[in-house]
Amino acid sequence: MNSKGIYEQYDEAADLLKFLTSSNVRTGILLSLNESSKNLTGLKQDLNLESSTIIHGTSKLEKRDLIFKNGEKYSLSQIGKIFALKLINLIKTIDTIKSHEKLWLNHEIDRIPEELLLKIGDLNDSILIKSDFTNINKPHTNFIQLLKQTKKMKGVSPVYHPDFPEIIATLISKGVDIQLIVTISILKILNRGILNELLSKKNFKLYVIDEEVREAFTVTDNFISFGLFIVDGIYDYSMDLISDDKNAIVWGQKLFEYYLKKSKKVN
Repeated sequence: MNSKGIYEQYDEAADLLKFLTSSNVRTGILLSLNESSKNLTGLKQDLNLESSTIIHGTSKLEKRDLIFKNGEKYSLSQIGKIFALKLINLIKTIDTIKSHEKLWLNHEIDRIPEELLLKIGDLNDSILIKSDFTNINKPHTNFIQLLKQTKKMKGVSPVYHPDFPEIIATLISKGVDIQLIVTISILKILNRGILNELLSKKNFKLYVIDEEVREAFTVTDNFISFGLFIVDGIYDYSMDLISDDKNAIVWGQKLFEYYLKKSKKVN
Protein backbone atom coordinates (compact mmCIF):
# COMPACT_ATOMS: atom_id res chain seq x y z
CA MET A 1 0.00 0.00 0.00
CA ASN A 2 1.31 3.47 -0.88
CA SER A 3 1.71 6.35 1.54
CA LYS A 4 -1.54 7.97 0.39
CA GLY A 5 -3.48 4.84 1.26
CA ILE A 6 -1.85 4.64 4.68
CA TYR A 7 -2.58 8.31 5.32
CA GLU A 8 -6.24 7.78 4.48
CA GLN A 9 -6.32 4.85 6.91
CA TYR A 10 -4.67 7.05 9.53
CA ASP A 11 -7.58 9.49 9.30
CA GLU A 12 -9.87 6.64 10.29
CA ALA A 13 -7.54 5.29 12.96
CA ALA A 14 -6.42 8.60 14.50
CA ASP A 15 -9.10 8.71 17.19
CA LEU A 16 -8.31 5.22 18.45
CA LEU A 17 -4.56 5.86 18.30
CA LYS A 18 -4.98 8.95 20.47
CA PHE A 19 -7.24 7.03 22.83
CA LEU A 20 -4.67 4.25 23.26
CA THR A 21 -1.59 6.43 23.68
CA SER A 22 -2.78 9.63 25.39
CA SER A 23 -3.53 8.11 28.80
CA ASN A 24 -0.96 6.47 31.05
CA VAL A 25 -3.81 4.92 33.00
CA ARG A 26 -5.47 3.24 30.03
CA THR A 27 -2.12 2.09 28.67
CA GLY A 28 -1.15 0.73 32.07
CA ILE A 29 -4.40 -1.20 32.39
CA LEU A 30 -3.98 -2.78 28.96
CA LEU A 31 -0.39 -3.79 29.68
CA SER A 32 -1.29 -5.18 33.09
CA LEU A 33 -4.20 -7.22 31.76
CA ASN A 34 -2.00 -8.52 28.96
CA GLU A 35 -0.10 -10.41 31.67
CA SER A 36 -3.26 -11.87 33.24
CA SER A 37 -6.85 -11.11 34.18
CA LYS A 38 -7.07 -9.04 37.37
CA ASN A 39 -9.57 -7.64 39.80
CA LEU A 40 -9.50 -4.03 40.96
CA THR A 41 -7.10 -4.83 43.80
CA GLY A 42 -4.69 -6.51 41.40
CA LEU A 43 -4.75 -3.50 39.08
CA LYS A 44 -4.17 -1.16 42.03
CA GLN A 45 -1.13 -3.17 43.07
CA ASP A 46 0.24 -3.23 39.53
CA LEU A 47 -0.34 0.42 38.69
CA ASN A 48 -0.08 2.05 42.14
CA LEU A 49 -3.17 4.16 41.46
CA GLU A 50 -6.35 5.01 43.33
CA SER A 51 -9.44 2.86 42.76
CA SER A 52 -11.41 5.77 41.32
CA THR A 53 -8.71 6.48 38.72
CA ILE A 54 -8.58 2.84 37.63
CA ILE A 55 -12.37 2.51 37.48
CA HIS A 56 -12.54 5.60 35.28
CA GLY A 57 -9.97 4.04 32.94
CA THR A 58 -11.59 0.60 32.83
CA SER A 59 -14.96 2.19 32.09
CA LYS A 60 -13.59 3.94 29.01
CA LEU A 61 -11.79 0.78 27.85
CA GLU A 62 -14.98 -1.28 28.27
CA LYS A 63 -16.92 1.21 26.15
CA ARG A 64 -14.36 0.66 23.37
CA ASP A 65 -14.71 -3.12 23.74
CA LEU A 66 -11.01 -3.41 24.58
CA ILE A 67 -11.62 -5.05 27.94
CA PHE A 68 -14.54 -6.75 29.66
CA LYS A 69 -15.47 -7.64 33.23
CA ASN A 70 -16.44 -11.15 34.26
CA GLY A 71 -17.46 -11.22 37.90
CA GLU A 72 -14.79 -9.28 39.77
CA LYS A 73 -12.06 -9.71 37.16
CA TYR A 74 -11.16 -7.59 34.17
CA SER A 75 -9.77 -9.22 31.01
CA LEU A 76 -8.66 -8.11 27.58
CA SER A 77 -11.09 -8.65 24.74
CA GLN A 78 -9.79 -10.28 21.57
CA ILE A 79 -9.11 -6.93 19.92
CA GLY A 80 -7.80 -5.58 23.22
CA LYS A 81 -5.18 -8.33 23.19
CA ILE A 82 -4.06 -7.34 19.68
CA PHE A 83 -3.80 -3.66 20.59
CA ALA A 84 -1.93 -4.46 23.82
CA LEU A 85 0.67 -6.44 21.89
CA LYS A 86 1.02 -3.63 19.36
CA LEU A 87 1.47 -1.12 22.18
CA ILE A 88 4.17 -3.27 23.74
CA ASN A 89 5.98 -3.48 20.42
CA LEU A 90 5.73 0.29 19.92
CA ILE A 91 7.01 1.04 23.43
CA LYS A 92 9.92 -1.38 23.04
CA THR A 93 10.75 0.09 19.62
CA ILE A 94 10.83 3.64 20.97
CA ASP A 95 12.94 2.52 23.93
CA THR A 96 15.40 0.74 21.62
CA ILE A 97 15.83 3.79 19.41
CA LYS A 98 16.00 6.38 22.20
CA SER A 99 18.46 4.32 24.26
CA HIS A 100 20.98 4.17 21.40
CA GLU A 101 19.84 7.02 19.18
CA LYS A 102 23.26 7.74 17.65
CA LEU A 103 23.58 4.16 16.48
CA TRP A 104 20.24 4.08 14.68
CA LEU A 105 20.41 7.68 13.42
CA ASN A 106 23.90 7.61 11.89
CA HIS A 107 24.19 4.03 10.64
CA GLU A 108 22.79 2.12 7.69
CA ILE A 109 19.76 -0.08 8.32
CA ASP A 110 18.43 -0.37 4.76
CA ARG A 111 19.59 -3.98 4.38
CA ILE A 112 17.75 -5.24 7.45
CA PRO A 113 14.56 -6.94 6.20
CA GLU A 114 11.37 -5.03 6.97
CA GLU A 115 9.88 -7.83 9.06
CA LEU A 116 12.85 -7.59 11.43
CA LEU A 117 12.86 -3.80 11.48
CA LEU A 118 9.27 -4.08 12.67
CA LYS A 119 10.63 -6.18 15.55
CA ILE A 120 13.59 -3.92 16.32
CA GLY A 121 12.10 -3.46 19.79
CA ASP A 122 13.35 -6.97 20.57
CA LEU A 123 16.77 -5.32 20.97
CA ASN A 124 15.56 -2.96 23.69
CA ASP A 125 17.37 -4.82 26.47
CA SER A 126 20.81 -4.15 24.97
CA ILE A 127 23.94 -2.23 25.86
CA LEU A 128 26.14 -0.31 23.45
CA ILE A 129 29.84 -0.99 23.94
CA LYS A 130 31.82 2.00 22.63
CA SER A 131 35.48 2.78 22.13
CA ASP A 132 36.96 5.53 24.26
CA PHE A 133 40.27 7.38 24.45
CA THR A 134 41.71 4.90 26.94
CA ASN A 135 40.58 1.77 25.08
CA ILE A 136 39.87 2.08 21.37
CA ASN A 137 39.56 -1.72 21.09
CA LYS A 138 36.93 -1.99 23.82
CA PRO A 139 34.13 -3.37 21.57
CA HIS A 140 36.46 -6.03 20.14
CA THR A 141 37.99 -7.13 23.45
CA ASN A 142 34.55 -7.30 25.06
CA PHE A 143 33.35 -9.46 22.16
CA ILE A 144 36.29 -11.87 22.62
CA GLN A 145 35.47 -12.22 26.31
CA LEU A 146 31.85 -13.05 25.55
CA LEU A 147 32.87 -15.76 23.09
CA LYS A 148 34.63 -17.71 25.85
CA GLN A 149 31.28 -18.98 27.16
CA THR A 150 29.87 -19.88 23.74
CA LYS A 151 28.85 -23.36 22.60
CA LYS A 152 27.22 -22.43 19.29
CA MET A 153 27.97 -19.48 17.06
CA LYS A 154 26.42 -18.06 13.91
CA GLY A 155 27.87 -15.02 12.24
CA VAL A 156 27.64 -12.77 9.21
CA SER A 157 30.74 -10.79 8.30
CA PRO A 158 31.10 -8.25 5.49
CA VAL A 159 34.28 -6.95 7.21
CA TYR A 160 37.64 -8.48 8.13
CA HIS A 161 39.62 -8.28 11.36
CA PRO A 162 43.20 -9.62 11.61
CA ASP A 163 42.22 -11.70 14.66
CA PHE A 164 39.40 -13.32 12.72
CA PRO A 165 41.10 -16.63 11.66
CA GLU A 166 42.68 -17.22 15.08
CA ILE A 167 39.39 -16.60 16.89
CA ILE A 168 37.55 -19.08 14.68
CA ALA A 169 40.32 -21.69 14.97
CA THR A 170 40.36 -21.42 18.77
CA LEU A 171 36.59 -21.80 19.03
CA ILE A 172 36.62 -24.80 16.69
CA SER A 173 39.32 -26.48 18.78
CA LYS A 174 37.08 -26.07 21.83
CA GLY A 175 34.22 -27.85 20.06
CA VAL A 176 32.10 -24.78 19.35
CA ASP A 177 29.69 -25.34 16.45
CA ILE A 178 30.20 -22.49 13.98
CA GLN A 179 28.24 -21.34 10.96
CA LEU A 180 29.74 -18.33 9.23
CA ILE A 181 28.55 -16.28 6.27
CA VAL A 182 31.02 -13.98 4.51
CA THR A 183 30.80 -11.77 1.47
CA ILE A 184 32.75 -12.61 -1.69
CA SER A 185 35.27 -9.84 -0.96
CA ILE A 186 36.00 -11.30 2.49
CA LEU A 187 36.28 -14.83 1.11
CA LYS A 188 39.01 -13.62 -1.27
CA ILE A 189 40.99 -12.18 1.64
CA LEU A 190 41.03 -15.40 3.66
CA ASN A 191 44.23 -17.45 3.45
CA ARG A 192 43.42 -20.58 1.46
CA GLY A 193 45.63 -22.81 3.58
CA ILE A 194 44.02 -21.69 6.82
CA LEU A 195 40.60 -21.85 5.20
CA ASN A 196 41.09 -25.46 4.06
CA GLU A 197 42.18 -26.39 7.58
CA LEU A 198 39.03 -24.82 9.04
CA LEU A 199 36.77 -26.44 6.44
CA SER A 200 38.16 -29.87 7.34
CA LYS A 201 36.56 -29.57 10.79
CA LYS A 202 33.10 -31.07 11.25
CA ASN A 203 31.95 -28.28 13.53
CA PHE A 204 32.68 -25.49 11.02
CA LYS A 205 30.49 -24.51 8.08
CA LEU A 206 31.29 -21.58 5.81
CA TYR A 207 28.90 -19.85 3.42
CA VAL A 208 29.38 -17.04 0.93
CA ILE A 209 26.81 -14.44 -0.06
CA ASP A 210 26.93 -12.63 -3.39
CA GLU A 211 25.35 -9.35 -2.35
CA GLU A 212 26.10 -6.31 -0.26
CA VAL A 213 25.69 -6.80 3.49
CA ARG A 214 25.67 -3.80 5.82
CA GLU A 215 25.52 -5.53 9.20
CA ALA A 216 28.30 -7.48 10.91
CA PHE A 217 26.86 -9.62 13.66
CA THR A 218 27.33 -12.74 15.71
CA VAL A 219 24.56 -14.62 17.46
CA THR A 220 25.36 -17.40 19.90
CA ASP A 221 23.51 -19.52 22.42
CA ASN A 222 23.88 -16.76 25.02
CA PHE A 223 24.32 -13.37 23.33
CA ILE A 224 24.10 -11.29 20.17
CA SER A 225 26.78 -8.85 18.99
CA PHE A 226 25.57 -6.43 16.33
CA GLY A 227 27.46 -3.79 14.37
CA LEU A 228 26.58 -1.48 11.49
CA PHE A 229 28.13 0.61 8.75
CA ILE A 230 28.10 4.38 9.12
CA VAL A 231 25.97 6.14 6.51
CA ASP A 232 29.17 7.20 4.70
CA GLY A 233 29.82 3.53 3.87
CA ILE A 234 32.55 2.79 6.45
CA TYR A 235 32.08 0.02 9.00
CA ASP A 236 31.99 1.38 12.54
CA TYR A 237 34.41 -0.62 14.69
CA SER A 238 33.85 1.79 17.58
CA MET A 239 30.35 0.55 18.47
CA ASP A 240 28.96 -2.89 19.22
CA LEU A 241 25.40 -3.52 20.37
CA ILE A 242 25.34 -6.42 22.84
CA SER A 243 22.43 -8.29 24.40
CA ASP A 244 21.93 -11.55 26.26
CA ASP A 245 18.15 -11.16 26.20
CA LYS A 246 16.28 -14.13 24.73
CA ASN A 247 14.21 -11.96 22.37
CA ALA A 248 17.33 -10.25 21.03
CA ILE A 249 19.04 -13.60 20.43
CA VAL A 250 15.99 -14.90 18.54
CA TRP A 251 15.96 -11.67 16.50
CA GLY A 252 19.60 -12.27 15.58
CA GLN A 253 18.93 -15.88 14.66
CA LYS A 254 16.17 -14.78 12.29
CA LEU A 255 18.50 -12.25 10.66
CA PHE A 256 21.12 -14.97 10.23
CA GLU A 257 18.56 -17.31 8.63
CA TYR A 258 17.55 -14.50 6.28
CA TYR A 259 21.11 -14.26 4.98
CA LEU A 260 21.68 -18.01 5.06
CA LYS A 261 18.87 -18.50 2.52
CA LYS A 262 20.75 -16.15 0.18
CA SER A 263 24.10 -17.89 0.64
CA LYS A 264 25.97 -20.85 -0.84
CA LYS A 265 28.05 -23.35 1.10
CA VAL A 266 31.82 -23.20 0.64
CA ASN A 267 33.51 -26.60 0.37
